Formats: sequence, C-alpha cells, structure tokens
Amino acid sequence: MKLTLKATAVAATIASTVVLAAPGTASADPKDGYIAGKIYLFDGHNNTGDVLQLEPADILNIGWAWNDRASSVWNLSNDQVCIWTDINHHGYYFSIPAGAKQELLFLYDNAVSSISVSGCGG
Repeated sequence: MKLTLKATAVAATIASTVVLAAPGTASADPKDGYIAGKIYLFDGHNNTGDVLQLEPADILNIGWAWNDRASSVWNLSNDQVCIWTDINHHGYYFSIPAGAKQELLFLYDNAVSSISVSGCGG
C-alpha cells in the first residue's frame, strides 16, 4: 500500500509540474498561442489551417513549401509588412499594417512568394 501511495504522490507531482510549465510563452493572445513580434501565414482563410511563423525580415523567397500557398496573414510585428506575388519582391504587392489580420483574396490568394518589411513599392 505504501508503494502505491508513493507512486501516486510522484505522479501527482509530475503532473502538477507539467501543468505549471505549459503556459510560459509570451503571445499576442495567450489563448491563441501566437507570439508578438512575428508574422504568420495561414494556408486557410480566416487564419485557419497550417501555419508558417516568420521573423519580421525581408524574405526574398519564402521557399517551395509555402510558395503560392497562403490565404491569410496575421502581422503581429511592429512593422508594416508587404506580401509580394513573385520572388525577390517583384510582382504585385499588398501592404499589411502592424497588428492586422488580412484575408488574401483574388490576386493574392495562394500567390505569396516573398515578404518585405522595409517598405512596399517600386
């Protein structure tokens, strides 16, 4: 009986440690689990589906796995972000303000190939 009681106490201690350790990340909305200062691409509309988390930096090519895949964007960075339809910041662009969620419709849906934070335009 003592062994079972001891095993129960150890299991309870481990379980409480796991519960206390889980919610430790800084995020824009803790229940969502997204981190402030990042840019998120979603392959579904309304910020659903698979997610790609990016640093706010100029990205000339988002890579084959996410090229022409994004359908919505959440810009949790402190900068304006521009998405581009072609690599190397070419093609059409769309500006997303800091903190904004954006549906990518029509020309921009499944068309993002590069991202810039240093400004949009020619």
